[in-house]
Amino acid sequence: MPDFYQSYQQFVDSVDFLEHKEWELALDSLVELADETGHYFAEEFWIALANSADKMNLKHKSNYCRKQIERNLEDLKAKTPFGWTTIKFDENHFQHHISEKLKEEWATERHKKDKTNDLLTIEGVHLKSHGRSGFLYITEEGKIAEVEFELGVNGLILYFNSLENWSLPKKRKLTTDEKNKLKNRIVDWATKTKNAIEFDDY
Repeated sequence: MPDFYQSYQQFVDSVDFLEHKEWELALDSLVELADETGHYFAEEFWIALANSADKMNLKHKSNYCRKQIERNLEDLKAKTPFGWTTIKFDENHFQHHISEKLKEEWATERHKKDKTNDLLTIEGVHLKSHGRSGFLYITEEGKIAEVEFELGVNGLILYFNSLENWSLPKKRKLTTDEKNKLKNRIVDWATKTKNAIEFDDY
């Protein structure tokens, strides 16, 4: 479940009901969460709820959950992946929320591919490209912060606004001063390497 929903009352209620083994009420709360937000939850989410309803002999609720899978396909023309939810604004514009667990798994795989452990002792800004996107890893005193980028018309578009933490060797909140220093280091690196950059917070 994406962390985005943890503040919703239905989610809070579902956790409470599960702790007290109120299975049907927990099921109802999760169905209400999807219904009241109007968001599209993954097929696996609905299958799990449907299977739970089957075990409680709640046939009408099981059928309802399985119909939501059909609704997803009809409305979105695609499956929402496991651990994701989709918000549909119109036929061409969508927003996704993704579980933190999935994001952490992807980051671990990416770190292995980009050999970030080898960068921990090399001070500087390191560019790792994956096609038209990638990451800048900024190393300082054995710590790494990472900034996602994509290749734009005029150079690299840096998603600096979303940078909040040192990511390695362990996650730690960046101070405002640290973030400003990292920005300056990126600007210096771009000047020296003649990489055109654009920050998303301008």
